[in-house]
Amino acid sequence: MNFLSAISAFNASSSLDHAAGLFGMADFFWDSMIFQSGRWTDAMNKVRIGLPLIAALAVIWTWRSRKLGAPVPERIQRRFGVLFTAVAFFAYFDFFNPNTRYPEYYHRHELFHYYLGSKYFAEIGYTRLYECASIAEVELGRGQSVRDREIRDLRVNLIKPMADTYVLSRPEECKSHFTPQRWEQWKKDVDWIHKSAAGEYYENMVKDHGYNPPPVWTMDGKFFGSLGVAGDKFFKALASIDVLFHIGIVLLIGWAFGWKVMMVATVFWGCNAPANFYWTGGAFMRQDWIFFLVASLCLAKKRMFALSGAALTWSALLRVFPVILFAGPGIVILLQLIQKYRRVQAGGGGGLLRESKPKNLLEWLHPTHRRFIGGCVIATGILVPASVVVAGPDAYVDFAKHINVHKHTPLTNHMGLETVLVHDWKGRMRFTRDDNMDDPFEGWKQGRLDRFHTMKPVFYGITLGIFLWTVWALRRTKALWLAMPLGLGLVFCLTNLTCYYYSMYIIAAALVMARPELAPVILLTSSASQILQIDYYWVDDKFTVQAWLFFLFSVLLLIAYSRPFSMERLRAWWNDQPEPRLKHAPSSSASAAAE
Repeated sequence: MNFLSAISAFNASSSLDHAAGLFGMADFFWDSMIFQSGRWTDAMNKVRIGLPLIAALAVIWTWRSRKLGAPVPERIQRRFGVLFTAVAFFAYFDFFNPNTRYPEYYHRHELFHYYLGSKYFAEIGYTRLYECASIAEVELGRGQSVRDREIRDLRVNLIKPMADTYVLSRPEECKSHFTPQRWEQWKKDVDWIHKSAAGEYYENMVKDHGYNPPPVWTMDGKFFGSLGVAGDKFFKALASIDVLFHIGIVLLIGWAFGWKVMMVATVFWGCNAPANFYWTGGAFMRQDWIFFLVASLCLAKKRMFALSGAALTWSALLRVFPVILFAGPGIVILLQLIQKYRRVQAGGGGGLLRESKPKNLLEWLHPTHRRFIGGCVIATGILVPASVVVAGPDAYVDFAKHINVHKHTPLTNHMGLETVLVHDWKGRMRFTRDDNMDDPFEGWKQGRLDRFHTMKPVFYGITLGIFLWTVWALRRTKALWLAMPLGLGLVFCLTNLTCYYYSMYIIAAALVMARPELAPVILLTSSASQILQIDYYWVDDKFTVQAWLFFLFSVLLLIAYSRPFSMERLRAWWNDQPEPRLKHAPSSSASAAAE
């Protein structure tokens, strides 16, 4: 018996030693000089510049080889495509090097807002996150530290000294919304987050812009956030959800469009600068909206139109702005209705085919369009009521009020047509920042708001031009999946989003199916965005340049897909006649893909 015990003890000790040895080897591996933060970051920046360039050259090389009669074997192309896809995917995450980005991978700033904001939404709503966190800290014995801080009052979107809030004088304004049990849970969660991010990093959290997701995201976030308490392992689990979303995005594109589009899309996404890991990597379900956006695109390509409509609706209900991407399918549907109406009214005259009058409203719609719209209606009918049950009957009204308070606050990493128009030399942050004011950027923000008011006629003119151009590009398109990426220019014009939402341009890769020549353009745009990050110190300059790049990219997408405007083409479309014959017709494969 003693002998067996000794053997067991020896085996257990050996297992522990073996595990410790493996961890030691891992530590030794990551402790190597090449993996240290500065060197690895520089290396990854070079990869993000070089990989899209190499991929673009590889695409051009395969075209050239085929034209010269010596095509590269498909299996060789596929292997390199999969290799580029894998490298780009891991490059986005810095190959999961623990020395870069966030300690233990998860993004504490993001989890402070999204984990606490969703889990305790019933108690804190959209306006009490910072005050309630500060009151919890006072009760945890950090009152003096709290007194010396500043905090953003989310009700009016102003940074104030703590003494000007109810934190120290009327804590019951927060605590009255909690039960005693929930208040103790809140304090434990806040305490852990504070201890994991103490110091200036934590103090800056309560000066950010609060918890902003719509009620549908709150419903999803509360479900997952309520599965555990704040802690290292649980936060790693929450942060890993986005990794699964990213894997799903790549696989969906490969499933719907094939390995070539998958490669272009992944290299663009993994290497682009505006939406890199720094902003939302390691966060809590910040990539759900783009997963459903890509899912909608892919499901439409696979002719699963009801599911496609439901997925795009879900994406819009998670982040609001994807609702603009309904413009592309909406234009296609509207143009189809116009042509159908004219055929019914013409009676076969004017070159139009004769169609009998539909018996009801649904018959006016093409069957694929009916299924798409039906999916939208069903998704809305399920998700909105469910989110009201979870987030409360006033959740949508409160969300609208909260966004209305914050939507006119310019941020240094905003990108959009507004950013392009309002940025000028004298109004740069470099010249307008005043550290003697409570908000050093107040003059910079007000200057941007004033200039945008002046530039509104130009803004409306450009937006109208992009809209009409989009209509022209889609006038003969029947494919809803093509309409979605062609609507990206409208999103650029009608929103002024923070930079990380420009991951949405991943869907532009789908246009490669119809216009293969776009593949190098998409890849080179990603590389250019990284190059443009190098020489700009001031953040507003940096993201204005990025906004210009993506504006030009949006225009190039329209140029590549649409035919040049002419009255002859317009009359042919209006009379339901074939496109006038071109001197150089597009390839049959590209034409087929466009229908």
